[in-house]
Amino acid sequence: MSFSGGYIFKNYEGEAEPVLRGMPVPEKICIPISGSPEGFFTSAVSEGETVRAGDTIIKSTDGTETAIVSPVNGTVEKSDKDGITIKSDGSASFEPVKNHTREPWHLDHEEVFKLFCATGCSFLLDNRFSSLDKCNTVKNIIVNSVHNSPLNRSWTPEIIGDSALFSSGLKTLKALFPAAGIVIAINKRNKAYFETSEIKEQAKIAKVSDRYPQEHPELLSRDVLNKKLVSPEGETDESIVVISHVDVIQIAEVMTQGRPLIDRIMLVSGPGVSTPGWYRVSIGTPFDELNKRLFKMGDLGPWRIIRGNVFTGQGVESLDTSVMFSDHEISVITEHAARDLFRFMMPGFAADSYPKITVANLINIFPKKLETNVHGGLRPCVQCNYCDEMCPVDLYPFLIWKHVEVDEIEECFRLKPYDCIECGLCDYVCPSKIEILTSVKKAKDEYRLLRRADENSD
Repeated sequence: MSFSGGYIFKNYEGEAEPVLRGMPVPEKICIPISGSPEGFFTSAVSEGETVRAGDTIIKSTDGTETAIVSPVNGTVEKSDKDGITIKSDGSASFEPVKNHTREPWHLDHEEVFKLFCATGCSFLLDNRFSSLDKCNTVKNIIVNSVHNSPLNRSWTPEIIGDSALFSSGLKTLKALFPAAGIVIAINKRNKAYFETSEIKEQAKIAKVSDRYPQEHPELLSRDVLNKKLVSPEGETDESIVVISHVDVIQIAEVMTQGRPLIDRIMLVSGPGVSTPGWYRVSIGTPFDELNKRLFKMGDLGPWRIIRGNVFTGQGVESLDTSVMFSDHEISVITEHAARDLFRFMMPGFAADSYPKITVANLINIFPKKLETNVHGGLRPCVQCNYCDEMCPVDLYPFLIWKHVEVDEIEECFRLKPYDCIECGLCDYVCPSKIEILTSVKKAKDEYRLLRRADENSD
């Protein structure tokens, strides 16, 4: 299926440099236990105990032997039902993974699965797989090696790990999910990395669009497998796994090299980051520590810290929040709340514009700015249809918005709001800065709520 809609982003302030850096060991780490969406766990350490990076500090209570290891060397300051806090001694050494092997694909299925759980690698797949039977239900794996969002288009696979390590990760995935075929979705610009015989023996290669949001799991499943990942009712096809390139590399590091899962390789970018790029950040690092070490504290701010990319991520409300397994990206952009007077009269040397009416779109010299300001927007809909043109799932966002505005939500179900992937492009290109996505999401949620109610009544 050809990719329609979407947007190609070029030359934005705060774009990541194609370099992987190590962030210094944090002063402390905090890992929550209570309220964790990742399962049922309990502490394996006591307050005052000395731990080494790689030692088990949290273990599962569901019989799967799933564990979380200490990301740092240090002393346990707090250990209770809510979580664990460890004061670091600043050293960077770690204990290697017990029972790891250079070629785990030669182990039997049960041994591979136990190692996968015991090392914490299962958290890289949201702890979805609690048994061998669940692993056997997977028929398709998509490795997401696509990078099209505004701040990470400079990414190349070489900065994360070489092709031999990546191939080892693919072999490990095949050992975990023996009934699955693997497809790697890539940008054409990075094709040379994936053309080794080792990688081609393990997986098929699919070159996809350079337009954002092609990297969204639902679009990859649609365009690579011709399958729907999420049904209109919101149910996920459990036979499909979409895993990031970084996670394949980190699984290989843990299970074939014995490097414990003590950090996340993640993108930290945006105009509010001192040196935007890819970093190894210790799991459990408080955002306050990132703020001190990586962000531009107070310099030209204030800043909005976003957990995820600038379109789909969630704002960080508290700097006490910690980096966890599900984190892949942190974006920091300007919190620009003041209205820009006569914005429409300005040339826009650093302002993006979908209809190409700013200088930045004609002469691409100065980096474009990403910020939160609507620049005097919030005007009535001008029926420009830009949101329709941009929508990657062929919706009519402005028509759905109109139905929601007049409280005729059920009338718009024929426009398929349930297909929305919440990429945020409709809001981005809207010249009136209407919160279109909020309305489309409301319609989608209402549709699914009513469908569930119908099923329960039956």
